[in-house]
Amino acid sequence: MTNQKSKTILLILSIILGITIAIAPILITGRTYDESKVMGSLLTGEFVTRTSSLILGLIVIYDGIKNFLK
Repeated sequence: MTNQKSKTILLILSIILGITIAIAPILITGRTYDESKVMGSLLTGEFVTRTSSLILGLIVIYDGIKNFLK
């Protein structure tokens, strides 16, 4: 396998993995963020979890693009 093919495969896999990480809270709970159904401290916890998973997903995608452009 050539170097360019392996970089392309790594890029595609990192994009798929990043998108999966970013939408994982929606896949787990089966719904998007809705503050009318969550109360108190759970509201904060759900917001932090959804935000951190989005950030981690974007970091994975960024790292894949960075490795592809090397």
